[in-house]
Amino acid sequence: MADFFPLIRSKQLKPIWEFSTGVLIWRIFNSSHNTIIGETRNQEAKSTSFFCVDARTGKSLWKDIEFDEPWWIGIEKVYDKWIILHRFARPDMPEHRGIHMVELATGKLLWRNDDLTYWFVHDQKLYAYKYIFEKRLGYEIDINTGTVLNEYADTLDSLHELRRQILQEESDGMQGTELLELYNQEQIDSEVATSIRQITGGNALEGRIEYLLRSNILLVSYYRKENSSASSTLENIFTVYDTERRKKRFSEIIVKGVQAPSPDTFFVKDEFVYFIKNQNTLTALRLWKS
Repeated sequence: MADFFPLIRSKQLKPIWEFSTGVLIWRIFNSSHNTIIGETRNQEAKSTSFFCVDARTGKSLWKDIEFDEPWWIGIEKVYDKWIILHRFARPDMPEHRGIHMVELATGKLLWRNDDLTYWFVHDQKLYAYKYIFEKRLGYEIDINTGTVLNEYADTLDSLHELRRQILQEESDGMQGTELLELYNQEQIDSEVATSIRQITGGNALEGRIEYLLRSNILLVSYYRKENSSASSTLENIFTVYDTERRKKRFSEIIVKGVQAPSPDTFFVKDEFVYFIKNQNTLTALRLWKS
């Protein structure tokens, strides 16, 4: 990973870009092509749509893409220049079924297979499976065309081993993102712990403080009970803190009125930190230079 140096000075930070969808951003994914792919959900209309933005500028490459299944559909994986979507075996069951292969650059559906379930991808091949009479069958598919190249009935051990290796590689790579830490006062550097206590003011919900430290920039996300609410709803605060100058450079309530905390409330890739504001606006701050 390249070395990064702080960009922030004495003035307060402002987002370098924002991308608003107007509806709930359910999930977001990084790609290896400096883009961010998002899945949005409109609870009232029971509709799901997808978007893709440039990770550096926030420019929309495409948005509001929908498919023939309006609700029971979601992102399975983003791989190279493709987005793999899944449907469900039954609306009331979590089991995935079906494969939609979407071109990342355009959002165009390239091919689909309604009978198989996604398993993993490797070297421009997609591996899928299905059960016949309680027996699991594996399939090797050309990722460009959807053509089935090989079927595996009694030789699944090699595919299990290949998948294990791929999962390890993906865990090591993580598309250039950095993993967040969950705050535990007894397990982190005392100076970091002091900074986090100063940031949260002792009002944070215990066990749900996420942070990341790079150079002298400390990023902290925490939940606290809403002061103006008689109910038990929470608000999520995201803060950028300069540990060298001991000053907040950015601090904002990014969501209000939630019933429970969610993990992974922000992520860092290259020079940027990204978070979702008000559950519908993807927001970027540039904090470093390489």
